[in-house]
Amino acid sequence: MIFFETEEDPTEWFLMPLHWSPQHQNEKAEWAATCAEIVYRRHKRWWRSSDRETLVQRFRQLIEVHPNPNIPAQQAFLYAGDPRRVPQPFYALVARPESEDRSTGLRAVVQASEESPVRPPIVDEFTSDRLGAGLRCLRFFGDDEGLAASLNYGWWSEDHQIYVSVRTVTSDLGWLGTNLDIFDDFARSIWLNVDPE
Repeated sequence: MIFFETEEDPTEWFLMPLHWSPQHQNEKAEWAATCAEIVYRRHKRWWRSSDRETLVQRFRQLIEVHPNPNIPAQQAFLYAGDPRRVPQPFYALVARPESEDRSTGLRAVVQASEESPVRPPIVDEFTSDRLGAGLRCLRFFGDDEGLAASLNYGWWSEDHQIYVSVRTVTSDLGWLGTNLDIFDDFARSIWLNVDPE
């Protein structure tokens, strides 16, 4: 099993379970409350004690939409750097190669080849000390709320013969642009643990 790890601050980047076994369903409330308490303590200048339940509900809402068959992820990290916002999910996944052409495969992993009716995807080389040379793709599309964007990072792992991807989607394009350096740093911090204990 391949597990994604990060060296980013765990009080800002929360590892969110995507699957809960039936015997662990009651742990959802405890997980949400623990995450909310961490955010509250880190950012308590933003919150009054009567607002703590709001934070708990934000984490619970994110748990309830998973597993989602439209999101083929192995793991999810939640960025909770701003307590006024719902934590932003970043989905991590691996994909087996479908062809020998690594360049084409990597572009598919970062969604650089997907239709983008608003404007062409912005694709840049993106290097990580942990995962090597890769790509970052910012793709714009329309949804029910208007304009949205997906931010996709991808690498080919020669060691494991797989593609590695981290991605998120948001309709708040200004917020995405403002925090792009933070998200780039997070993507560069990702590494693969092939045999977690």
